[in-house]
Amino acid sequence: MLPPPKHVPFFSIYRENFEVVEERHGHVSLYPHTEQLPLLLRALNLEFYGKLPDRIARVDHRGDGFHKIVLHQSAMLYCQGLNRTRADRLKLFDLPDANLVTKISIVQHITEDCPRGLTHRFRFYAGSDFFPEIRLSGRRLLFADHVLQRFSSRVPNYIGEDLGNFLEIFYGSALISLPCGPGRAFMIAYNNSILAFPYREEMPGEYFITTCLTINEMHQLSAELPPCVHNFHYATDYTSPKKRHWLTPQRLLDTYGVWTKKSQMKPLTDGKTHFKWDHKLGLVMRDATIRQGFGPGSSIFFLDNIPGPHLALVKPGNKEVLFDELECCQYCDAKFDWAPAFARRDAILAGPHAAPATGTK
Repeated sequence: MLPPPKHVPFFSIYRENFEVVEERHGHVSLYPHTEQLPLLLRALNLEFYGKLPDRIARVDHRGDGFHKIVLHQSAMLYCQGLNRTRADRLKLFDLPDANLVTKISIVQHITEDCPRGLTHRFRFYAGSDFFPEIRLSGRRLLFADHVLQRFSSRVPNYIGEDLGNFLEIFYGSALISLPCGPGRAFMIAYNNSILAFPYREEMPGEYFITTCLTINEMHQLSAELPPCVHNFHYATDYTSPKKRHWLTPQRLLDTYGVWTKKSQMKPLTDGKTHFKWDHKLGLVMRDATIRQGFGPGSSIFFLDNIPGPHLALVKPGNKEVLFDELECCQYCDAKFDWAPAFARRDAILAGPHAAPATGTK
């Protein structure tokens, strides 16, 4: 059963005396209302860009890698900070567009009461021409209500921040999946430990995620080499890349090592950090980015060169490095026949609804 409709005051000097409302269509709820999204985004963009130096606020497709990275870091800080402080329950997410220029997006939370119970989907509004429902390895993502409930109860969160944290953790992570218990789960490194999100492929073109497990609930976890690697992306179609910006076998070893050690998440520190986006914070973002090593001459790419929410940042003087997964595995053990292992991995990624392979005699 859907919860009662939302009517929440919107807090912005650029749109006063305004309420964020929910949209209802039978058993489906959308928050915020679709017709309100342009108005809300305009106010938020005025808040965000108005506090940035003009050189950063005006970055577009012609900008160099360094200034695109400064804008990306600024947008990420703004979205994560506002998610922790907004009383109107709006959730924001930073997304790079096709030109690697990061935009502020409003998360539209779609809830449906269906035979599987309450389910949740998310779309990301960054303008009328940029409104993706981010996919994972060619599939739509559908979350059981149990996922959000268990994330809220099992993962340390401050009151009211659990949904924002969930979105940042899940959509902000490059994922691998492993056998976990009776099925498979997406594995995410978080807070000195790991989280598992078991899933099923009940419908073609869809991952249905069923719950959230901390390390205390992961009684069985198997290491697979090569690991099943998943990419978030904007386009409907998806082809798994042959080369990647990150070492996927290392992610597998790190994940399995944390599980064997039963490393627990760190407790929350006392109190909440106050966040205020102002001119002073906007002005220091350039220097903060340089202190991280990303000065003038830096480069920016989509992670694994797949247009989506994740970026690969390259420091000045360095070149883009891509790793071939098969070559990495052969380097580890040149005598092992890796072809069957990669064929098994490809079959898992294709899913149970994939068309059977055909050939000629």
